[in-house]
Amino acid sequence: MATGDQQSAPDAEVVFRAWALNRTPITNICSTRVATRLPRNATLPFMTYFRAGGLPIDQFSDVLIEEAVIPINCYAGRWGGNGNDPQPDYAQAYSLAAAVQQAAFNESNLAITLSDNSKAFIYAFEIIDGISRIEETETGLGLYTISVTMTYRYDT
Repeated sequence: MATGDQQSAPDAEVVFRAWALNRTPITNICSTRVATRLPRNATLPFMTYFRAGGLPIDQFSDVLIEEAVIPINCYAGRWGGNGNDPQPDYAQAYSLAAAVQQAAFNESNLAITLSDNSKAFIYAFEIIDGISRIEETETGLGLYTISVTMTYRYDT
């Protein structure tokens, strides 16, 4: 039974970004262009993500472990503007989504240091929605999505 002094797990968005920036298959494609939203006219390819929900796994455990649902968008192509039409690059957007899928599928039991030097422990990822192409009419860019759950906690 929990002792009543459990600290909530760290921000899932911070943990996920730290994880993604330390996965070579992902950074080989998008470098450090990983954020919670797509800046207008950002250099591409670009990966966005956010925490869409989740819950503690066992509230009576000695360690507070959480599952976070994280939808991921992988953009690629060329922005429109100055009289130019946008140019989607579906192949590169798919490659980025596939790199995320591969890295998440292969991940388990990883301690990771966050930007504030605290540590998180990722137990595993589960792919809950496979790679899907989305017709992105607002930006005209190539877009593929994938959703995962990340099971994690503070690492003490």
